Amino acid sequence: MNFDHIAFIIFIVAITIFLIIKRKKVEVQKILFPFLYFILYRTNFGLKWMDRISSKHRELVKLFGYISIGFGFVGMIFISFQILFSMLKFFIAPKITEVGMVLVLPGTIIPGIGYLSFFHFLIAILILAIVHEFAHGVVIRAHDLKVKSSGFAFLGIFLPIVPAAFVEPNERKLLKQKPHIPYSVLSAGPIANIVLAIFFLLILMFVMAPIEDRITDPTGFTFDVTQDYPADIGGLESGMLINSFNGEKVEDYNLFIDKLGSCTGPNEVIKLGSEGKEYEITTIEHPEDSSKGFIGVTRIRNEGKIKNEKIGAIFFWFKGLFKWLYLLNIAIGLINLLPIYLTDGAKMLYVALVGSVKSKKRALKIWSMINLVFVILIFVGLFATYLKKFGVF
Repeated sequence: MNFDHIAFIIFIVAITIFLIIKRKKVEVQKILFPFLYFILYRTNFGLKWMDRISSKHRELVKLFGYISIGFGFVGMIFISFQILFSMLKFFIAPKITEVGMVLVLPGTIIPGIGYLSFFHFLIAILILAIVHEFAHGVVIRAHDLKVKSSGFAFLGIFLPIVPAAFVEPNERKLLKQKPHIPYSVLSAGPIANIVLAIFFLLILMFVMAPIEDRITDPTGFTFDVTQDYPADIGGLESGMLINSFNGEKVEDYNLFIDKLGSCTGPNEVIKLGSEGKEYEITTIEHPEDSSKGFIGVTRIRNEGKIKNEKIGAIFFWFKGLFKWLYLLNIAIGLINLLPIYLTDGAKMLYVALVGSVKSKKRALKIWSMINLVFVILIFVGLFATYLKKFGVF
């Protein structure tokens, strides 16, 4: 057990004790209780700032909300089809399909992305939660609707493990407004997260990448190996540093990708070098193009050696923080648009169905069915990821 696991456990214990002490001031929103639920702790945090910004820039805030509606529905359709398509591929070919659903918790290695430290997790989650809820709040106030309270929330998976934030409008009054108002309020939070993600992506691309080129020397590339496929059979392991391809020295993955994708067909032998040893791999047909070779590797990434350890340590800590701020903002922004009961996307879908289906009872049934389907798919996807991780299939 490393520092991040210990810190996370201490954090969970501290939050649990705090919520028990403050139990009279908290509310539990049950999803699949006690397996999955939210705990709300109400305060007045940020309400004055919401009032100040919404009154000073009312029309600009409203415009942001209206623009968010279109992007919100596009995002809902995009993430819904992504989930459906990835799960369909998984059901057809479970051994080679990576569904990409994991619990993003500190102290874990996320395949193809990297290690998530406790402090990167905590800082990123708090920033994205505050931005998300603040966006909801200022749009609500820009339309002269009351915010009853704000506060902190915790997603519980058995125990309260993921910190969050919330603003609480008068939902009945909000839903009685013309549809564009609840749409703009609900979509503002996820779209604010996506905008923030784009901001951090630009920092990574145009600030951090040039700095990294200056403080590191390229050494090769690594990848993840799919079990029982040619790379695995040939003796390669996930994370192994590859520095030669067919006898040629390589400093990044460009040559490997180019040759394997355009010059290598099935039943050909390629040689990959690592730490002075060569591995012979016989390609097979690519699952999506029988004319191309396939060895069963995923998530290929370049590696480099740091020139100055002290400068490198500081740089890569901040690069890691910005990377997780980008990834978690884009992921949580999109997941919030997915119709799964308590999300903004679920509420947007509810408003749309109630407004378009004549019977409110029928609209509610359709809404519940859609939500249930996606909850089941996500649970199956999560189970599949961890079963594959432990080699069950």
